[in-house]
Amino acid sequence: MFAWRKAVILNLRVNVGQQPIQTFSDVFASMPPMSKVRVCNPMQLSGIIGAVLVTLLLFTGKAGASGIDLHWLWDNQCAECHGHSGEFAHKFLTVTNGELQGNHHVQGLRLFMRNHYTQNIETDAVYEMLLAQARAKPRFKQECGNGHGAAAEFVRQSVILQDEVLLSRESGQPIHRFLQQHRQLEADDVVFFTSLLKRIAGEVFRP
Repeated sequence: MFAWRKAVILNLRVNVGQQPIQTFSDVFASMPPMSKVRVCNPMQLSGIIGAVLVTLLLFTGKAGASGIDLHWLWDNQCAECHGHSGEFAHKFLTVTNGELQGNHHVQGLRLFMRNHYTQNIETDAVYEMLLAQARAKPRFKQECGNGHGAAAEFVRQSVILQDEVLLSRESGQPIHRFLQQHRQLEADDVVFFTSLLKRIAGEVFRP
């Protein structure tokens, strides 16, 4: 298994150097066969695929927007050490004059992130995600988590973002209208949760 992953990474280095890879599907087309590889469980396979996709981002030099789901990127690259991104933001980060500050990196947190584990992959986008999470109250987890799980996973499964309007994936109804009839929410609550889910949808469904 590890030999296969190493072969993939070496193959990416060669291919990117000779002919730029444009899409993730190009990566899988260039992979060595896995017919003789035994995968112990789905989590192991998911980790391998995640490593391959992040490796692609590294070697294609995409420090800017890549279209990748930011919550997936965090979960794949950061969560093992730092936990859930929202919980990390609330516990370890503060916002001062519109800028994030960490317990150990009071100044220059964005620069630190560029040289940290993500290797400048989507640094600005992840920074903005953490900034938004540090500013927002963790109401989705507190009030909705028991029924809907994590907000990002709920967004992936249950909503779509179409022409900047958040819609129910199942019914096509605008989410703000659905929330107006959901659990007797007050008008301010509808505005809060609609804004929250739309922000997360923008972090998950990226062009």
